[in-house]
Formats: sequence, C-alpha cells, structure tokens
Amino acid sequence: SFINLDFVNETSFSSGGFGARYGDKLSSVLSINLRDGRTDRFGGKATIAASQFGLNLEGPLDDGGTALFSARRSYLDFVFKAAGFGFVPEYWDFLGKANYRLGTKDQVTFLGIAALDNVKLFNDTEKKKYDNSRFLYSDQNQGVAGITWRHLLPKGYSNVTLSQTLFTYEYRQDDTLHLVPIFSSSSHEYETALRSDVVLQLDKSTEFSAGAQGKRVDFSSRILLPKFYTNYRDSLDINARLDTTAYKAAIYAQVVESFSHHFKMTVGARADYFNLIEKAFVVSPRFSMSYTFTSVTTASISVGRYYQAPSYVWLVANAANRKLSFVGVNQYIVGVEHLLRADTKVSLEVYFKNYF
Repeated sequence: SFINLDFVNETSFSSGGFGARYGDKLSSVLSINLRDGRTDRFGGKATIAASQFGLNLEGPLDDGGTALFSARRSYLDFVFKAAGFGFVPEYWDFLGKANYRLGTKDQVTFLGIAALDNVKLFNDTEKKKYDNSRFLYSDQNQGVAGITWRHLLPKGYSNVTLSQTLFTYEYRQDDTLHLVPIFSSSSHEYETALRSDVVLQLDKSTEFSAGAQGKRVDFSSRILLPKFYTNYRDSLDINARLDTTAYKAAIYAQVVESFSHHFKMTVGARADYFNLIEKAFVVSPRFSMSYTFTSVTTASISVGRYYQAPSYVWLVANAANRKLSFVGVNQYIVGVEHLLRADTKVSLEVYFKNYF
C-alpha cells in the first residue's frame, strides 16, 4: 500500500513454484516494476483523497536520465484531534527513483522507498490519559535504498546491486498518571546486501542465469516489563536487551530450454547459508515445465524445495534456538493461465505444499 500506484509499470505475483533467483522465502513472491520518469519535461501532480494528500514529481535529467519522486501523508490526525479523539494513526510514505546512462551499454539506477506508520497520542486531558493507557500502541517504520549498475553483454546483461533495508518496530503501553511505560518492546533490523546477477542467451533456445548474494544483518531488540505481582503473589519482570550480527549468503543457477514454440523447461538450484544456526547450509532444487496450447493459453507444472531462515529474535532470545533449522517446504503445482486480453490474465492453480 505504500508503493505509489502512479509509478508502477507492471506487477507479477507467484503463489508458488517461483525460480531459483528468489530465496529465503517459502510460499510466494510479489514483483513490482516501477516505470521511469517522463523524458520530455518536468511535471507533477498533487492529490487529495479521503484520508491522505500527496505530491508526485518527475522529469528528465542530463545525459538521457530520468527521475521521479512521490510523497504522501495522512491527515486524519488533524481531523481526529479537532474532533476530540485521544489518539490517531499517522503515516507517511516516500518513493524516489533516478536513472543515469553511462554510455550505450551501462546504466545506473537509484531507488529509495520509505514508509512511516506511527500512532500520535493527545494526552492533553486526564480522560485522554486514562483512555490511552488502556491500549498498546505501536510505531512501525521501514525503508529500502539501493543502487544498481546494469551492463549489456553481447548475449545478455549483468546487474550488480548494493542495497540497505531498515525495519523498526516499537510497542508501548503507559500508565495513567505519569505516562511511564508499563510495557515496551522494540526491534531494529538492518540488512546490507551486495548482489550480482547475469542472464545470457546461449543460443536461440537456451537461456542461462546465475547469481550470488552476500548479506550482513544487524539486529537489536529491547523488552521492558517492570515488576508486577500476579493474583498468586508471583512477581514477573523483564528487562532484556538482545543484539547480534549475522551473515547470509546465497548462490543460484538456472537454465531455461525451449524445445519448440510450445514447450519450455526450466531447471535450477539454489544454495543458502545462514551463520546463526548449526545447520547453516541448505540446497533447494527446482524444476518446471510449460506448454503453450495457443497464443493465449498455457499450462504448467512445477516441483521444488524452498527454505526460509528462522527469525532473528528467536535466535538471540535463547541460545538453545541456535539448533533450529531452516523452515522448509516441498511444493508440487499444476496450473493453467489464459489471457483474456493484453492487460488481463486469469490463472488457476492446484498445489500441494508439505512444510517441515
């Protein structure tokens, strides 16, 4: 919801059977491709909707580049505060993209996305303080920024991407008198990744792709529960600060072979590494076939294994959890898709997924 649809060029959703390029995921992949900014002149659009207002800007850059930018903000906090509410959600989102051409074979793309979801409290009266103390409120912020260099090869292309992601979660509940927290929990996840992919058209019927990724993860969490006594006079209190640094890595390779205009087969495999667990290395093979009956109707089958690493907070909360394994699933999928027209597709899938 925090991706501005005005800038979306194409989306594709795979509910299973996706290729070896995607990893550390069990069930599905959503791919969103953003369009480039306009090339003729700078322009923009201001919008106001039922709960938000926003501004879009886009236009050309020097040397054939383009840029686009979007910022949106909710305004319900102004309305709710005037109506006397004690709290209201507030959100912002930002999106920016720029392309630069470095000659005829090279292009650099910058991308940044941020979403800020917070709760504003209006504690200007005693009644509002009391009402606000009865619920747990949260602030959740997330962002991603990256730079990608694409180079055209004689029979394909390569991508190198350096990216940074940030996720923060804050939960808190305060008492009625002094607004002192009676419970708080925070989590901060930073991931820095370097990824390289190459796609080659070996001949008219064979496409080969491969890639590798390395990732550094910085994780920290704080849980605070001041001492209180239960009805059985037992006491409970928690004051814990957890943090760790982890490393992930992955490599993959995939071959797509077209035996005719109708029949295509894909074979691939992926290997993932995660240093925080004892069984740190897993391999996931994948296979799929598709047959095109007509120009608008295609049937497919796929078989594959998929892995996802355990959550970071599990691994720092208790040392025994280092014995956890990757969560895995074996997928078996049969499907058919039909193009109703150029921009509308209907698909039907039957699947069996065995999780372990």
